[in-house]
Amino acid sequence: MDLKKAVLECVDRGLSSLGENAKYVIYWHMRSSYKMTREEIFNKPEKFIEVLGKMFGVAGASLLERAIMREIKRTFNDVTADSFPEAVNELKAKYKS
Repeated sequence: MDLKKAVLECVDRGLSSLGENAKYVIYWHMRSSYKMTREEIFNKPEKFIEVLGKMFGVAGASLLERAIMREIKRTFNDVTADSFPEAVNELKAKYKS
């Protein structure tokens, strides 16, 4: 299994809770304003959540993080973490990526 690809697909599905176009706008804004690409999310999950916070405020970022975590837990049944950065680190440890 390609862990990075699976995690990024979970992020895509979580962000798609706002709609497909909104997901693309988020990625575009993230890249143009914060110099972070979609592919960097896996290796910099803390920065990703920080960027979401800057874009949507604490409450909005929290809602998006919960949507992403729902997808993570749906895809990886054994994840116990409650935050996205913790979940990514937990998965990296379990799958040695």
